[in-house]
Amino acid sequence: PKSPREWKRPESQVLSSVVGGAESALVGDAAQTPLRADGGVQTIEFSFEAGKSPQGITFVFKDTSNSAWYKPDSGNFCVPVSEAGRAAMDSAGGKDHGEPSSGMVRTLSGTIIPPLEGADVAKQVFEAEKQGHVTLMHRYQAALRVLEQTPPGEAGINAITMVFIWLRFSQIRQLSWQRNYNTKPRELSAASENLNKAIAWRWKNAGSEEKELFRLMLGCIGRGGSGGDGQAIRDEILHIMHRHHLPETKGNFIEEWHQKLHNNSTPDDIAICMAFLAFLASNGNMAEFDRVLAENGLNRERLKTYERPITTAPCFYGDKKDGLINDFNNYLRILKNVHAGADLEKCVEVCRGFLDGHVNLLLESILRERSAHGDRVLAVIDSITEVRQLIGLKMSKEGDIVKLRDMLYLDIGLEAQMRLMAERSLGQLDRLNMESLTRSLALWISLTIENLIYSSSPGVGVLQGHPDSVSDEFKACLRDWAGLVEEAHKGYGPGFAVKAMAVVERMRRALASVVDKISTGMQKKAEYLGYGLCAVTPEKIPEKWSITLFSEELIRGGGCSFVLSTLLRKLDRALRAQGGGTRWQVISAGKPSGVVGELVEVRDLLSVQDVSYDKPTVLLASSVSGEEEVPPGVVGVITPDAPDVLAHISVRARNLKVFFATCFDSDEFESLSKFAGRRVTCSRSGDSVSVREAQTGEGEEAKEAQSAASQAPVKIELPPPAKFSNWCLPEKSIDPDRRPKIFGAKSTNIVKVRKQLPEWVQTPRSAVVPFGVFEKVLEAAENKAVATEYTALAKEAAALAKGTGEPHEVLRRLRETVLKLQAPKAMVDELRTALLDSGIIKQGELQGKEWDEAWHALKGVWASKWNDRAFYSCKKAAIGQQHVQMAVLVQRLVEAEYAFVVHTVNPSNGDKQEMYAEVVVGLGEVLVGNFPGRALG
Repeated sequence: PKSPREWKRPESQVLSSVVGGAESALVGDAAQTPLRADGGVQTIEFSFEAGKSPQGITFVFKDTSNSAWYKPDSGNFCVPVSEAGRAAMDSAGGKDHGEPSSGMVRTLSGTIIPPLEGADVAKQVFEAEKQGHVTLMHRYQAALRVLEQTPPGEAGINAITMVFIWLRFSQIRQLSWQRNYNTKPRELSAASENLNKAIAWRWKNAGSEEKELFRLMLGCIGRGGSGGDGQAIRDEILHIMHRHHLPETKGNFIEEWHQKLHNNSTPDDIAICMAFLAFLASNGNMAEFDRVLAENGLNRERLKTYERPITTAPCFYGDKKDGLINDFNNYLRILKNVHAGADLEKCVEVCRGFLDGHVNLLLESILRERSAHGDRVLAVIDSITEVRQLIGLKMSKEGDIVKLRDMLYLDIGLEAQMRLMAERSLGQLDRLNMESLTRSLALWISLTIENLIYSSSPGVGVLQGHPDSVSDEFKACLRDWAGLVEEAHKGYGPGFAVKAMAVVERMRRALASVVDKISTGMQKKAEYLGYGLCAVTPEKIPEKWSITLFSEELIRGGGCSFVLSTLLRKLDRALRAQGGGTRWQVISAGKPSGVVGELVEVRDLLSVQDVSYDKPTVLLASSVSGEEEVPPGVVGVITPDAPDVLAHISVRARNLKVFFATCFDSDEFESLSKFAGRRVTCSRSGDSVSVREAQTGEGEEAKEAQSAASQAPVKIELPPPAKFSNWCLPEKSIDPDRRPKIFGAKSTNIVKVRKQLPEWVQTPRSAVVPFGVFEKVLEAAENKAVATEYTALAKEAAALAKGTGEPHEVLRRLRETVLKLQAPKAMVDELRTALLDSGIIKQGELQGKEWDEAWHALKGVWASKWNDRAFYSCKKAAIGQQHVQMAVLVQRLVEAEYAFVVHTVNPSNGDKQEMYAEVVVGLGEVLVGNFPGRALG
C-alpha cells in the first residue's frame, strides 16, 4: 500500500511468495491467509526476489473460531518490507514509534493517528517535553503560555482539553518531574501559583463545559505561592537536622532526602514525609514506612531513581521521637502548602478568614468527623453538601482571584472527602435489611447527585435552570427523587418500587451520558497526546496503560460518578426485590426450545456489524442502541440495555427467530462472561432466562442448517433506479397501483387506509417527494461542488462495502454532505403547491425559518441512506447503494400528548391471547426513533 492505513489488493506475486504453500482467499481488497503452526507459535513467512518486494504489508488478524477481528488501536498492523517502505512510514508518522511529524502520531504498534482538533496545542506540548531539561516548573510555565494564547468559549475547548490531559499525565507521574535541572522550591512555588491563578481567572469567565475542565485542571497542580513556603522547604529541613543534631553525611536517609529537597522538591515529598512520620510513630517499623509510600503510589525503588537518589532506609531515633514527630508534622504542612492544592485541612485554614461563621462551623465539624462511621457518615456528607452549595454561591460572585482559587481548591477537597467517606461506608450498607437498605440508599443517592451537580455547576441551586449546564438532567432526576425520598420516610406505599425504578433508570442514563462525554471528548485526544509524548520523551512515557485507560481511570478516580454508579447498582437490586421489576425482559424468545450457540463477549453490537459468524453464536453485548442489524450467524443476543420492542434490532430479532433478552441485574449479566468461548443454551424460563452450558450434541442440527444456509447463494433481483418524475405529489396524485413505483409502501398504505376508515377516524393528510428527486437536486447547478464531494465519498463507501475497513467516518461525512444541498426554486414552488393542495399547510406558511427547518428535515431523510444500519444491511445483502433511493412522505405534525403502538399478539412470547402496548409521552418518534429510556409497556 501507499500508506499504512490503505488497503490494496495484493498482487499475485505477493500471494505466491507465502512460504509453505498456504492458499489465500481474496475478499474485496484483502487476502485471507491461514497462519502456520510452528512449535506452539503461529507464523506466516514471505520470500521475495531481490528488488521485487512490496513497500510494506498491511494486515489484521481474524480468529476463525469466533470470526472476531483483532486490530491495534482501531487501525491496522503494518510491517515495512523495503527501505522505501520504512522511509514512507517514517515520513508519515515519524521515527522511533512515531515522533510527531506533520501532525501525525504513531502508536506503539505502528498505527498512525491523524491530527485531531487541538493538535496545534499538542505540538507545543511535544516541543516542551522533548527538551533536555524539564521540571514541573518548566511544565507549569509552558502550560501558562498555552492558556494565555487560548481563546475563550467553544473556540478554545479543544486546546483546554489538551492542556488538562497534559497536566493529568504529569499529576499521575506519567511525565518526568525532573530531568537534568535543579529547581529551587520557591521557583516551583511561584510557577504553580501563576498557573493556578490563571486557571481560576479563566474558570470565573468560562461557560459550564469549560468550567468543568478548568476545575479538573486545577486539581492537577499544587497551590504554590510567592511567599516564604517555597524557600521554607529548603530552609526548614536544615533547621530540623540542626535542632536534633542529625548527621549530615552520605549514607543517611535524612541527608539524602535533604539533598533531593534542595535539588528539586516535588509532590512526592509529601508522601515521603508522611511515610517517615508513620515510621517514627510505629517506633521504627519499616513496614509502616513502605505501607504509606505504597498508598501514595511510591516505593523504595522509586526513591532510588531520583537525580538525588534516596537509597538508605530511615533510622529510628528513640530519644528524639516526639520532637521529630512535632517538627515533621509542621514540615508536612509546609510541603502541602506548596504541592497539595486540595488538601482539606490546608484549604479550611486558608479560607477560614473570608468565609461566613456558619460555613466555618460546618467545616470544623467536617474536619473533626472525617473518620466517622455508621449513621454519622451521612450527617458529615450532608454538611459537606451544604458547604459546597454555600461556597458555590460565593464563588459565582467572588471578584478576588486568590480567594476564588482557594475556594475552588476547598470545593475539590470537600468532594474528595465525600468520595472517601462514601467508598469507606458502602460495604456497611449490605448488612441492612431490605427496607432499611432502600431508605438509606435513597438518602445516599440524593446527596451524591447533589454533589455531582455542584461539581459541574457551582453556585447553581438544584432547582434552578442552567441552559448550558451538563447537570440539567441530574437536577431533573433529583427533583423527582426528592418526592420519592419523602414517600420512603413516611412508609412505602403501593407502587413505590416501580416509580423509584423509573427514576433510577433515568439516573443511570444521565450517568452514562457523563461517562460518554468524558470518553468521547478526551480519550482520542489522550491517545494522540500520550503516544506523541511517548515518542519525544527520553523516558518513553507515558506508559501505554495510562494512555489506553485514560478516560476510565479519570472516571473511576475522580468525583462522585463512580460512587453513584455503585449506589445505583445496589438500589436497583433492592427495588427489584420489592417488586420494582423483573431481572430479565425477553424481547424475542427465538425458537420455542431455545437457542444453542457459542457465547462471545463484545463491547457493543455496533462493533460487530461487519462480522459474519461461521457457527451459531450468542453475543453477550455490553451495549445495544437498537438501530443495529443482527450479524449473520448470531442466534442470540443478551445485553443490559433495554431497547423498545419496536426498535429495529427487536423487530429483526423476532423476524429471524433470534433470542434477544435484556438482563437488568448487572451482577448476573457479568457472571455470564464465565461461559465465554463455550457453547450455551439460552431459553425463556418463566419471568427469567436460563443460560447454561450446552450438552454434547445439543444444537447440532441448527449448526448444520446454518452451515448449509450460509453456503446457499442469495440471489436478489432489483429494479433499475427510478427516474425523476415530479418534485412533489399531492395526496390526490398518489396512485397505489402506479407502475413503475416512484414511492414506498408507507405512502401507498396511508392512502389505502384513509379510503377504508370511517370519517370519524382521522389520519394526517399526506404528500410525497418521489424517488429520483434527490438525484435531480444533486444535478442542480447550485449544488455542483456538493455533488463532486458527494460522488467521491460515495465511491469510498462503495469500496468499504466490498472490503473490511471501518465505514463510520465516511458515512458521517456523507450525511453531512447531503445536508449542504440547496433546494432548486422549481422544487420549492412545486412542494409548496402540493402541500397546499393536500391541506397540509395554509397559504403563507412554510416561509423563512419554517422552510429552512422543513428543508433540513427533508435532507435528513435523504441522508439516512448513509446511516450505519443501512450500510451494513446493504452490505450483508450485497446491494449496491446506487439501488437505494429515498422517497419522503410529508405530513402535518399531530401535536399528541401520548403516542402508542398496540400489538394484537404479544411479540415477546407470541401469545395470541395477550395484547401488548407501548405508550410514550409526546410524539410517536420517541417510541420508534430509538430514543433513550423505555416505553410504558
